[in-house]
Amino acid sequence: MRYDSGLRRYPKTVSPITRRAFIGGGAAFAAGLAAYSGTIGRHQLETSHHVFALKNLPDTFVGFRIVQISDIHLKEYTEAWFLEKVVAEVNALNPDLVLLTGDFISRGPLPASYAFKYAGVAAEILSGLQAPQRYAILGNHEAAVGPRRIVDVLRTHGTPFLIDSYVPIERGYERIWLGGTDDASFNKPDLATTLPHDPKVPIILMCHEPDYIDTLALDPRFAKVDLMLSGHSHGGQVRLPIAGPLILPPLGRKYVQGLYQVGDTKLYVNRGIGTVGLPFRFHCPSEISHFTLMRDDT
Repeated sequence: MRYDSGLRRYPKTVSPITRRAFIGGGAAFAAGLAAYSGTIGRHQLETSHHVFALKNLPDTFVGFRIVQISDIHLKEYTEAWFLEKVVAEVNALNPDLVLLTGDFISRGPLPASYAFKYAGVAAEILSGLQAPQRYAILGNHEAAVGPRRIVDVLRTHGTPFLIDSYVPIERGYERIWLGGTDDASFNKPDLATTLPHDPKVPIILMCHEPDYIDTLALDPRFAKVDLMLSGHSHGGQVRLPIAGPLILPPLGRKYVQGLYQVGDTKLYVNRGIGTVGLPFRFHCPSEISHFTLMRDDT
């Protein structure tokens, strides 16, 4: 009788991956990604902090703090409790000014009557913001369903709108300027009424659609704008390695998230709070933007 010396070697067996198994694995991965993106991913909330140095900033505005929130989309698909959480986070930052850059509600998939209903809910929750001042602009979803009723209910609850208009933000005897455009998806913003004619101090401009900065920059008056704040893109909502952002709207495909320099103007694109199309976020958390103003003495 013969005995093998050492370890017995067995032939390798390979279990082939069948087409059905491959498809099943891919479907399971997609289902897991969707479940994560629609629950955990959609409710991740990040506060980003930035310091902006602006020329000719008055002494009393050095250290002035601004918070931006955008694209709430109540209630398709943002829940009221999540907006309440955002308001609590903003209040904890104790800002001097809160800016809301459009899309408080969603146009569809539910009828416009739901948008009007949830505008009231959003208005009531946002009335809990404790900053000394807050201002808002229109987004494309307000413009699509009919902005008047939405603007009226938010104004009634203490959120004034800037629609091709501007206001001074004052501290003592000093000021900076804040302008807000009309929605650029359905209308044509007019810088003649949105910007002061002889500012001498910094101008901050709110415009919902970030890519519209390329059109605004063709107007010589835009050179007076120091900082533009936008939303609209949601940062792409779903961001995958190599593929990058997957869900980008018109006028939100070039400037997607974060800080850009366009000529002499800084542009910041907030990723928003809510979602549209699909209730998913992946590798793209909702964002509260916190800005501190400093003076550029160069």
